[in-house]
Amino acid sequence: MPSLTMTLPHHLGAVYKLSNHVSPFHTMSRVSFFTVSEKGLRDNNEDSCCAERIGDCFVFAVADGLGGNACGEVASSIAIACLKNAVKFYDGDFTTILRDAVSDADEQILAQAEKSPEKQGMATTLIAACVGDDLHCTIINVGDSRAHIISQDEVITTKDHSVVNDLVELGKITPDEAWQHPLSHVLSQALGDPDGDVKPDFYEVNLRDTFLLLSSDGMHDYVRKERICEIVRANGENIEKSCRDLAAEALSAGSEDNITVVLAYGAGSPS
Repeated sequence: MPSLTMTLPHHLGAVYKLSNHVSPFHTMSRVSFFTVSEKGLRDNNEDSCCAERIGDCFVFAVADGLGGNACGEVASSIAIACLKNAVKFYDGDFTTILRDAVSDADEQILAQAEKSPEKQGMATTLIAACVGDDLHCTIINVGDSRAHIISQDEVITTKDHSVVNDLVELGKITPDEAWQHPLSHVLSQALGDPDGDVKPDFYEVNLRDTFLLLSSDGMHDYVRKERICEIVRANGENIEKSCRDLAAEALSAGSEDNITVVLAYGAGSPS
């Protein structure tokens, strides 16, 4: 579970158009997906997730709550509920829908915390993706839950909003030093932070013949990127096995956090 600080300046929201070498042909496509979410060694599971078709698109998300006791679970469930509600109003613009979902979730979490003293300090990460029938995918990220976009020859990952990632970008530590750093769970922004200014990052990619893996830090802080790719590629379209293998590997590597994995695969063939 991450914790929150505003020690460093807020990360400026950005839009990344990712090139994953997709051919220009029109396709007949299908999307398969599977999820695993378990409490691990914790008393309860403060992660929430989503993997389903809503209206004209597929929606995938992981939210990792923080705040202790049941508060983290409340915050993460609010984020997922706001996402599902926003997607109902999809009119062809994923970016606006996702931005509205994040804004609504932030406001609702803050409002609940203000009304209930026991919920003060609750917040959540959110990594979410909307995928159309053409396999165009838009991803939004706040916090340190993460997306891996995995094809047969490359992997692209989203950037964490964390103190450790800020230190890497400032050149204070190396990427290798960032792995399991003592401050790895300290966030630079999250939904529900009363002192924060949420500035999400957006990513755009096509999922044709590509895996989209969303996870909470209970998994990806314990299984390195190279190993994640190895498992996903080896299992291929058996995405259920990949999800279960990744969760098991995180536990065997010492994860004491909640573990959530959402894996989707976009299959298409030129018509």
